[in-house]
Amino acid sequence: MGKKFWRTRELVALGKTTDEIAGALRRGEIHKMAYGLYGTEEPTDMVRLAALAWARPGLVYTGSTAGFLHGLSPMTWPAEASVPRGTSSKGGRYLRLSTARRQHSILVDGLPTLTPLATAVACDEVAVRERRTFLQRSYSGVKGNERLAADLAALAPSRRARAADLTGGLITGTASNLELRAVRAIVAALDGLDVSVEVNMSIRGYYFDVVIPEARVCIEIDSWLYHSADTARHEDFVKDRWKGNAAVRWGWTLLHYPDASIHHALDEVAAEVRDTVEHNLAHPRGRTLRTRELPTDRQVWLWHRGVQAWCG
Repeated sequence: MGKKFWRTRELVALGKTTDEIAGALRRGEIHKMAYGLYGTEEPTDMVRLAALAWARPGLVYTGSTAGFLHGLSPMTWPAEASVPRGTSSKGGRYLRLSTARRQHSILVDGLPTLTPLATAVACDEVAVRERRTFLQRSYSGVKGNERLAADLAALAPSRRARAADLTGGLITGTASNLELRAVRAIVAALDGLDVSVEVNMSIRGYYFDVVIPEARVCIEIDSWLYHSADTARHEDFVKDRWKGNAAVRWGWTLLHYPDASIHHALDEVAAEVRDTVEHNLAHPRGRTLRTRELPTDRQVWLWHRGVQAWCG
């Protein structure tokens, strides 16, 4: 037959009668995964989860099922998962479904599931110490802090403060990460506000460290080593200034914080970010946003002769 999974209607379309399907089941040629769903392999936990995910496009495993896939908890049925809003939440015997606007997910053994951070937050039944060990292991490596910051920012607002507490003091990545500290504090400070937090989001073709789109707030975390006029490369120094101009000209509130403030005034940074977000939400800007673009509103490397020369 060539395929791994089929619905009943697909087998019928292939010319199989009800009796032939029943006979194939008895002979072990195919196996029942769920009502109206069949596969070629024995329905182990992993095979059944794969079949259910195949049958429901957009499904993401959540809760204890995500914990199982990440090795945090044993498998229990029915499996827990979310599906996009506007689709049926009827899961049958093997699925307990919820609907979600958006789920930041990854693939674990080919199955769509929550990120390690979202899984650790969801698995309250697992001891905190075990979850923290799991997170430290999951976000190791050179890109560990970068991935943790992105996953933290992608969480639903109701879960961010718990995640910030759960990751506090963890040693992730290969070294301390300035942006991760800032993101963790900002996420915690925005607890209770129905806003999203994005990491490394593009505005006008430039990437900003932290962005709160609903409040039109973008934040840059500046290391002295890489951003000062004395130490930055000429082209990077120029790009950074035009980048800020582009955001402000097109209606964004831009906040800059140096590394010294992240190390020594993080509470004040977080408080200012929250106040700015609250103010922008309460007082949407009355002026009309621009519609006419100047050449200088494009990315600076597209038009600035000096930057083009420096970049070769």
